[in-house]
Amino acid sequence: MTMRYVLLAVALAGSAACAGPPPEVVVLRAPEGASLPQMVIDDAGVLQLIYYTGSMSSGDLWHVSRAPGDDDWSAPERVNSDPHSVHGLGPIDGGQLAIGPDGLLHATWFHKDPNRHFYARTDHTGMFQEQQTLSMHDEVGIEAAPAVTVDEAGNVYVFWHSGDGEEASRRVHLAVSRNNGVLFDLPRPVSPPEHGACGCCGLRASVDPEGVLRTAYRAAGDNVRRGMHLLTSVDQGRTFDDALVQPWEIGACPVATTTFAVGSDRTLVAWETQGEIYVADVAALDEAFSPPGEGAFRRKNPTVATNAAGDVLLAWGDGPGYQSGGTFHWQLFDAAGRTVGEPGGGKAPIPARSVPTIATRPDGSFLIVY
Repeated sequence: MTMRYVLLAVALAGSAACAGPPPEVVVLRAPEGASLPQMVIDDAGVLQLIYYTGSMSSGDLWHVSRAPGDDDWSAPERVNSDPHSVHGLGPIDGGQLAIGPDGLLHATWFHKDPNRHFYARTDHTGMFQEQQTLSMHDEVGIEAAPAVTVDEAGNVYVFWHSGDGEEASRRVHLAVSRNNGVLFDLPRPVSPPEHGACGCCGLRASVDPEGVLRTAYRAAGDNVRRGMHLLTSVDQGRTFDDALVQPWEIGACPVATTTFAVGSDRTLVAWETQGEIYVADVAALDEAFSPPGEGAFRRKNPTVATNAAGDVLLAWGDGPGYQSGGTFHWQLFDAAGRTVGEPGGGKAPIPARSVPTIATRPDGSFLIVY
């Protein structure tokens, strides 16, 4: 069922007097039985969605599409060529999705029997090709899905964190394809060894229009310093700088997620710290903003998008425990991080262990699927 929300043009204190009407926010439910949806929208405005079905430890990824004006999803096609090779325990699992400059889709996921990371890409008919194994050995401690992004040159970047022993000794690894996903280099660690990596926390990757590559991950220094970190590369993944986004000291994995939103002139990152969610421009990490009010339980699993006008949409779940999807919420902000209109959602539940996903349509409106 489609729910359309057109926000009222409300003049807020401090807002520009000449501001135009706010963008439309369209909310869709994922196909029945789906969890962990992830989507992109292509240049024609077609929604491309992957989602997970199966048990908590073994299942499949499915791909559907939805063109503008369609009333329903296309028939699902399986992404993973090896059946039941996807892990789907919680919000950090399932698959991740990126779209290249040629419109091809790139998907990544992992499975724990044995511990491996996988990748698959569509061909020009829109069908996913046979999956590739990116892990070179049985990796210890894999708990979170890998992240994927593609730059304008057709370089495909897949990040994950793993390592022997404690979380404090884990590192973020990168495998790169310089030929649009046909072949990948051997994976290598790219995060500082002293920062560790939080085993049950998600990571994400993005490339901006200038070719700057970023990945956000949660550290685990001394198994306690679990602040959000940002890795940045200006040379197509050959070297990285590491910056602390926000500290969080906790002696256990919080099972927290992160997302990026890439606009024409800025990149946003969203994350959780101590039950609150934040959004910041990567160029101004100390100027983060949050939705108004307080969560009923724990605000978590934020997903963010931005359009050409600089409007920002943030969606999240609010619920206890990592396996609770929580109640679905969203809030629109202007380019300065000020709230626009009233928050949306607040009643419908997100499926257990699942998350919302957001994308921006070519006309500047927003689309949420949960």
